[in-house]
Amino acid sequence: MGIVLWEVPDFVVDQQIKRHIDTTTGELSIRFEGTGSNLGKLPLLFEDNGASIRVANIWLIHLKANLRKKSVNTQAQALLHYFTFLKDIGMSWDDMPVPLRLRPTYGFRKHLREAYKSGKIARSTASSYMGVVINFYKFYLARKHAFENPPFKYEVVKVSKQGSHEYMRNAFIHVDTTDLRLKLPNDTSYNGLSRKLLPINYREWGLVEKYYKELGIGYSNRGGELKEVSISNEFQIAVELSRYAGLRSSEVVTLRANSIYKPNVEQLSKKYLINTDGLNLDPRLGVVTKNGTVRIAEIPSELMNRLHEYVNSPRYIQRRKVYEKNNPDEGNNPPLLLNQSGSQYSSKSLDARWGEIRNAVKTEHPNFKHKFHNLRSTYAVERLKELLDSGLKEGKALDYLQSVMGHKQRSTLLGYLKLCEHTVTANEVHELALDIVLESGE
Repeated sequence: MGIVLWEVPDFVVDQQIKRHIDTTTGELSIRFEGTGSNLGKLPLLFEDNGASIRVANIWLIHLKANLRKKSVNTQAQALLHYFTFLKDIGMSWDDMPVPLRLRPTYGFRKHLREAYKSGKIARSTASSYMGVVINFYKFYLARKHAFENPPFKYEVVKVSKQGSHEYMRNAFIHVDTTDLRLKLPNDTSYNGLSRKLLPINYREWGLVEKYYKELGIGYSNRGGELKEVSISNEFQIAVELSRYAGLRSSEVVTLRANSIYKPNVEQLSKKYLINTDGLNLDPRLGVVTKNGTVRIAEIPSELMNRLHEYVNSPRYIQRRKVYEKNNPDEGNNPPLLLNQSGSQYSSKSLDARWGEIRNAVKTEHPNFKHKFHNLRSTYAVERLKELLDSGLKEGKALDYLQSVMGHKQRSTLLGYLKLCEHTVTANEVHELALDIVLESGE
């Protein structure tokens, strides 16, 4: 028997309870009257036989009703993991033996540490779940629940207080905390590559394509409520420039329309436009590159052809006219990406739109945390695979990719090379197998 998370779509509290006894049958019936207070969506924990995990649900309701939390999804997920762990080890939430190592709270800390070390969860997730469990117990400690022994010990930690002023240097503050703090190493690398640069894997990219390209929708998150929003043509272009040409967000938003042209028959016969046929990323032309360097990025010939169709579409022409009116001095060199008001897109706008795609993907793949910049990482790994599969030697493949991506250091590309050597992980094999089973209906 397991634990399940069930979301009440419209949870209401503070209604009046009316009881009625049928004098004929003696049956008691109850109904609720009055408007009460609407807490919105509320995830709650239950045994899979329908029995409520009462102590967990009381705390979740307290967070929404009394502390006015907009969302308690993280807390609910953490408790789901914790109470599942309790069931696996056969202990109740308030069983607290004398030895610390036998208390479930300390056991859960060890469980999270091992899960992190094995790569099952991220460092931030482990720390978040531990923090939720600590706050859950603090709630019941404040209400004098009769634990045989405390679920954890309090301790005072001295923290350095840094500041730019002289009087703030070498100053310390003392913080009350517990001995359940997870002391994990920084989750900063994977095969020698920064986790911030990890590419989007095959399954994840399929979901991204589903929302940004096929459905053309994302989800904005307003007050914990997901609302469907449309994805613009311009953002679709931004995604493809980063994913298939390796452009940074600053280069995407400052790329000029004058760099776009119609490929001829010979150019279209090639998969990529390279060298002088590629995208000229030159700060003198208005493109913002890293460190002001000049480079020519490769671009798929089909993508260049679609961009040429776009810059000649009524939609872009109308936006360009507004831009020329508002920017007469730059009218001959308009950006490729313009919004409805004729203004150039910003990197912040790309991040916001990507956040909507990420929200959509997370409805099917909750651990999807990639940022817009990871599209460039995905381009690097997938393109490196192509170059190596074509028979190009590692050194030459890295030289070429370093040139078109504008990398000063070789170290990042060497990290990508390691990923190319380990293209399919055990987790990805499991995910693909699961997809096949689900699609077959078995």
